[in-house]
Amino acid sequence: VLFENREQLWLSSPRVNTENTHGTGDTLSAAIAAELAKGTDLKDAIIIGKQFIQGAIADGIDVGHGHGPTNHWADLSDEVLVESE
Repeated sequence: VLFENREQLWLSSPRVNTENTHGTGDTLSAAIAAELAKGTDLKDAIIIGKQFIQGAIADGIDVGHGHGPTNHWADLSDEVLVESE
């Protein structure tokens, strides 16, 4: 993420071998928006959003066929590496 003040935020996490990735972009943006609505500052909201989606992917639920959904009831992941410049 490149902020207006030129600060950079790099987030990374392990790849999860799963087909349960349907809606990951929507889930990430909704998690960030929810944090902003709670008054969390932008940088922290993005970090929490990444932790949320990483946990939701890692603890996926198996329903239907093909690409299933992420698990919106999962815990935040502690596997997200955060680097700022």
